[in-house]
Amino acid sequence: MRGTYRSSQLVAVSVQSSALCESQSLLLRRITSKENCINKTMTSIERQKSYIEGELTKVILANNDEFLNCKLIQCEATTSPQLDGFMAIIFKLNIVVQCQKTLQEKCYDLIVKLMKGSHDFRMRSKSFIQFGNEVYIYGRVIPTFGEFLANRNTLICWEKWIPKVYYHFYGSVPELSLIPESVLVLENISPIGFRNPTSRLELWGEYHALSYAMKLLNEEKLKELVDGIVPLCYQNEDNEESIYDVMHKVGLTRLFGYLSRRPEVNTGNLREELEALRVKYFNCPTKLLDRLRDDDPPYSVIHHGDYNRNNVLFRYDNSEKPLEMRMIDFQEVRYGSPAFDLSFFLYMNTTTATREQSWMELLRYYHTTLFRGLMEILQCDKLDERLKPFSFELFHRHFSRFAIYGVLISAHFLPWMDCSEEECELLSNLFVQNMRSPEFFDICLTAGVRCLMKKFSVLSNMLVKWDICDFSLSSSGTKSPIQQGWDGIVTNNSRNILPTIYAAG
Repeated sequence: MRGTYRSSQLVAVSVQSSALCESQSLLLRRITSKENCINKTMTSIERQKSYIEGELTKVILANNDEFLNCKLIQCEATTSPQLDGFMAIIFKLNIVVQCQKTLQEKCYDLIVKLMKGSHDFRMRSKSFIQFGNEVYIYGRVIPTFGEFLANRNTLICWEKWIPKVYYHFYGSVPELSLIPESVLVLENISPIGFRNPTSRLELWGEYHALSYAMKLLNEEKLKELVDGIVPLCYQNEDNEESIYDVMHKVGLTRLFGYLSRRPEVNTGNLREELEALRVKYFNCPTKLLDRLRDDDPPYSVIHHGDYNRNNVLFRYDNSEKPLEMRMIDFQEVRYGSPAFDLSFFLYMNTTTATREQSWMELLRYYHTTLFRGLMEILQCDKLDERLKPFSFELFHRHFSRFAIYGVLISAHFLPWMDCSEEECELLSNLFVQNMRSPEFFDICLTAGVRCLMKKFSVLSNMLVKWDICDFSLSSSGTKSPIQQGWDGIVTNNSRNILPTIYAAG
């Protein structure tokens, strides 16, 4: 696969300034007046569709060897609001080609992912950083991991981590706009049986193991990859309220609103710790999140960052047993704790009963996969000195410090997963128009109400469910997913009684 990715310098310049560089401006001024007139009369969707069916399809055919000696017969790009994310617009692209030798026709189902919104929206939502990093992961990081694994005796199939990539680009696309654009073309794996997941941890262990193994065997190469990731900070440098402040204030409002209605839960050390959290971080939750971004050698990895249930797809057999899985949507990628991925996934994609009964089993299962991958890549046994820092006990200690991230992300995100289509559309529109508006904040707090009420209609006195997740107290530290997790963040003395947020399910 031949494609293009940008350097971190390009993204940094793009984010810091709305002005195009002189060479880009000169190039854009040379676009014919006819093209400009067409663009002015086209809607954004029409312009994107025209680009996809025209120039982009030509590039896809020219940059993938499987299309050699093939003639384009037909291409069609379609979109639907149900496919879109808050910051991306998704097209389905159907391409039909004919082999010039055999005259046989073949159909390809592809997904095209583009950025949404104006320059102002993309700046406010940090889209330039997020989409630039995503293209970099698909185009540079994962292929480099693949090269690193070449000729090593391992069962890790890195090609199966992600859908096939047909094209990746970040930079100037005059056919779309005068500002930086991101273009990502992937195989559409839904028609071949992939859909949203139940629960599976092998991929996380394998993916994270690559960062550790490369750190041990080729640290310079890992540093090179990490340096290419533009830091995605939660706080804005100008101290202006960021997108993450908006979202996590919703989560904290849910948390404290719930506790104010449940005085029997909010007692003792828990009450003191949560009050300290409220005082210190309620108006600036991103300060806590950026503290969680701190490096904790040797555990930092290039993580995915956004393991909600829509960003990992599974293929099942007839008995509903997961056979394969693929990761998509690397917009929240960072270099940091693997607990970001693991806690996010466990809180967002497993039931309360599963976590209560099998929490340590799930963590050990992940760790076993991670450790096995390291032994295979390093070609060593479990007693190798290099593996001592990655023992389960030390890993669990690290995880306990950072797993509060899953608590914070779930507090605002979980109710959205039960939104009606109307609520999702309203949220998406308000997110683009003005994510700082009181209207957006209010709909965030009430989103998912109908589904949650239906879900718990058989239970009495459970209306509190519709704007907060279940909380429980950890039991003397033995199964707490965030045992000692706020040490040094909320208080220095209280360690054993900490809140655990649970998904409704």
